[in-house]
Amino acid sequence: MGQNGLTVSKGAAAGELYRELERRFQLQTVAAQFKEQPLQIIKVADLDQLLEGVSDADRIPFWAELWPAALGLTRFIADNAHLVAGRSVLELGAGVGLAGIAARLAGADLLQTDYLEEALRFIRVNSLRNGLPEPRLLLADWRAFPEIGRFDLVLGADILYEKTLHDALIVVIEKTVKPDGLVWLADPGREAAVEFILRMIERGWSLSQTQTPVNHENKLLSIDIYQLRPGRNRE
Repeated sequence: MGQNGLTVSKGAAAGELYRELERRFQLQTVAAQFKEQPLQIIKVADLDQLLEGVSDADRIPFWAELWPAALGLTRFIADNAHLVAGRSVLELGAGVGLAGIAARLAGADLLQTDYLEEALRFIRVNSLRNGLPEPRLLLADWRAFPEIGRFDLVLGADILYEKTLHDALIVVIEKTVKPDGLVWLADPGREAAVEFILRMIERGWSLSQTQTPVNHENKLLSIDIYQLRPGRNRE
């Protein structure tokens, strides 16, 4: 075993993937952590540069950034690892993969999904570079989401910003969460997130909400963590 648990084969695969991405993108490595374990996450260095020339709204590369909500969800997973260990977990809009990596380190049986293939490549390289086996990945559009069964826990970090996708996301969540399951959604405080959560409550979901502090680019931010359960809201 090498540094951070990398075997020679994992390290070689991660290196090959990294070089492939480096040919296409300007990359940046960001330090993160899961509990006391340091993590190195690769992302696109300049999102604005990547946005140049994108004319299709469906192709906007929001996946390429490590957003504060992902840091908040990662910390929440670390603080609640006992609720994740041994559970089947689905991550929606996984981006560069940090929150899902945290779930795997906590012992989850995880499936990570995103709309764009580039995101899945970053998830794969970040998983391998941090000592994990090959991730389970699925390219999926919420508006035509495949039947993949139900999960104990569904995760999402900063996936509520686009109101036009709320209807599709509700359908995805309601068909992928077990009747006794949980949904954890992390958000930096967007109005659209509040509207989504209120719609879920109207549909009979119960809500527990907390906040998690994160340090992002030397700024202390507070991330909303919405915990949803199927069933009537008893509050």
